[in-house]
Amino acid sequence: MDRKDSQPEKDAPRGPKPFIGIQWECCKVYSHIYLNQKNTAYVGWCPRCGKRAQINLSPTGSKSRFFNVS
Repeated sequence: MDRKDSQPEKDAPRGPKPFIGIQWECCKVYSHIYLNQKNTAYVGWCPRCGKRAQINLSPTGSKSRFFNVS
């Protein structure tokens, strides 16, 4: 038996990672940002200029999956 076979796989696929769509007004580009490890907010950076966005999760929630960041 391989040593690898006896250990749980840490890198096993876990399904799709939750994301929301962001339209970055600063650079006129679109991208996804992903849920942080604590599952408290969606966090990401503009792919062109590096501007940071954080959208906190709320108990009341939102049905919207797309947001504009200026």
